[in-house]
Amino acid sequence: MYSVEFLENDRWNSGFNGSITIGNPSDTPLDDWILEFESNFEISNFWNAEIVSHKDSKYVVRALDWNKQVTSNNSISIRFSANAASDVDLSLSNVQLNDSRITLVPDSVPMPEPESVLPTPEPAPVTTPEPAPVPTPESQPTPSPTNSAPADIDFSVTNNWGSGFTGGFEITNLESTVIDGWQLEFEADFDITNIWGGEIISQDGNLYTIENVDYNTKITTGEPIFIGFNAEGSPKDPSNFVLNDDAIVDGENATPPESEPDIPEVTPTPPSPPNFPPSDNGGDYNYGESLQKSLLFIEAQRSGNLPKENRIAWRDDSALNDGADVGVDLSGGYYDAGDHVKFGLPMASSITLLSWGVIEYREAYEKSGQLDEVLAAIKWGTDYLLKAHETNSNKTTALWGQVGNGGTDHAYWGSAESMTMERPAYKVDSSNPGSDLAGETAAALAAASIVFKSTNANYADKLLTNAKQLYDFADTYRGKYSDSIPDAANYYNSWSGYEDELAWGAAWLVKAGESGYLSKAKASYTGVNKQWTQSWDNKSYGTAVLLAQETGSSQYRDDAEDWLDHWSNRNGNGITYTDGGLAWLDQWGSLRYSANTAFLAGIYSDTVNDYDNRYSNFAQGQVDYILGNNPNNFSYQVGFGDDFALNPHHRGASGTTDINSSAPNEHILYGALVGGPSSPNDYSYIDERTNYITNEVALDYNAGFTGAVARSYSLYGGEPLNDTALAALPEVMVG
Repeated sequence: MYSVEFLENDRWNSGFNGSITIGNPSDTPLDDWILEFESNFEISNFWNAEIVSHKDSKYVVRALDWNKQVTSNNSISIRFSANAASDVDLSLSNVQLNDSRITLVPDSVPMPEPESVLPTPEPAPVTTPEPAPVPTPESQPTPSPTNSAPADIDFSVTNNWGSGFTGGFEITNLESTVIDGWQLEFEADFDITNIWGGEIISQDGNLYTIENVDYNTKITTGEPIFIGFNAEGSPKDPSNFVLNDDAIVDGENATPPESEPDIPEVTPTPPSPPNFPPSDNGGDYNYGESLQKSLLFIEAQRSGNLPKENRIAWRDDSALNDGADVGVDLSGGYYDAGDHVKFGLPMASSITLLSWGVIEYREAYEKSGQLDEVLAAIKWGTDYLLKAHETNSNKTTALWGQVGNGGTDHAYWGSAESMTMERPAYKVDSSNPGSDLAGETAAALAAASIVFKSTNANYADKLLTNAKQLYDFADTYRGKYSDSIPDAANYYNSWSGYEDELAWGAAWLVKAGESGYLSKAKASYTGVNKQWTQSWDNKSYGTAVLLAQETGSSQYRDDAEDWLDHWSNRNGNGITYTDGGLAWLDQWGSLRYSANTAFLAGIYSDTVNDYDNRYSNFAQGQVDYILGNNPNNFSYQVGFGDDFALNPHHRGASGTTDINSSAPNEHILYGALVGGPSSPNDYSYIDERTNYITNEVALDYNAGFTGAVARSYSLYGGEPLNDTALAALPEVMVG
């Protein structure tokens, strides 16, 4: 008997976000599932699933390619936004899964919330959001054309902040042949300010023509692609769609045009780089204290047998038997976010960025007295990654990429020390490859080898040897790790594929002294999409900066500067800014994107090139916004400043077994960077434990932020707390 669990996650006056989890406790996989149910609310948008049909209150929903199988003793979650009056009973009825009648689990049963999922696909080099920007109550799907048209075009709104919105088009090829090279023409009553997954080649009044970018030139039969954008104005449905040479008109009587549309061949001219004056807001904060506390948060995320130097009083040993189910010691490492799963891809990515911060700003760590702490933080991660790496005859045979089942783990709200659920381990190997996971792990070990070279040469050599083995494995056995570890696809799906990690891993080996990998880095490098940025999934931006550093080539400098110009251009057609100065990309964890970009912008400014301090000013401005230079005078770093986030979405820090408890978090999660504003509105942040969109915390949120703050310290200083002041903080231990 399969199980279906429904949960209301967020409620507002006219609607809510919901989740449905499909569990498979049987011994056989559930493959290519279809879910049928009835509801007394109107669902406006799904992600992680596709609506096959909807009539009255009846819905039929089917799997996407990447989550069609629910393996034995595992679960997947599908999520949606819905419209519902405040007095409507939120429940599902007459639920069927495939051909079997399913009994609903009562609503009181805890259900995994989409805590670690970053559902905004990366815009490059594959379909942008992850798996699409998180829907909001304003989502407005456009009626699909009939099958007489060559493609189905759906318009949806994923965030609406009054004066503008984030939206997108999903194009699905209905023909039996591949669409190779496309242009989309439509009319709209709004102004697109930036776009990803496509390029605006002409705009005449309200008539737009968008062309494919390199990575989505082809649209295979039945496979959708997504074009996302930010826009100013009202999200009214666009009309009069034309794709390639065939008109697609909304409504039941859609017919192709009698003649070919006149689509001009226009080469867009990028805006001139802005000329910003020197920053006047740097040095307003105690960057030494911020850096110190950021490392406290990373320490609070430790798993395993904690050392006697542990400074977090409410943390203790946990998950000591990780890996016992497969006969491998996988204790240690870091918990991902507010949960207790150890996800290998974001963990390795975080170690890479932490190491890069030390490589570039080691003197800042030394002068602030935080070098020992950051080295310990990196080594805690690399020791675990070495454990997870299995070799035979100096060659990689397997890499353990996850410990803990996402569904089981997310159904538990409690401390890591108290959990009793089974924690299965998942791996990639030659038969089940994971080039992205192995490539990022190689990058982490190579970067860390540079960090430890001057203080622990033997350990550095070991890290570099393992990095080369892992990279060669990643390069030889190619594939996405989330195809080999299906549970990871529900939380950290590899939307960007693995080419970016192959380029990234090779670039780090070059930086570590292995120049022979330069040709591999160049071969796998696919450029950048300036509308997105560095993340746990997409490494093309960091690779551009690394290769610009290592080669000085104009190719990589141009790519990096085109991207940084877009982000630092507050007065032109660049990234969306809030009135208070936050470069805002996406509603889920918006601050980690601006922090990551600030980190790389600072590095590029300091080591490659800058124009009138533009990138440097941008980097400092984003750090200061996070620390309190915003209209709310509010610090988004927990425990820093006079007014800061108090209730991050974190099981351990909450000190409760009830996520919905009205009591404030029992423990202060010092140093954690919360998600931040959910729209380009400085007042859209919500400091509530249940709001994982604005108040999630995660290892990868702090990784780039820590390096950016270290740079700020190198410029402006600021005294960390001395041992007496540190020990005076509630539940912080020293010595």
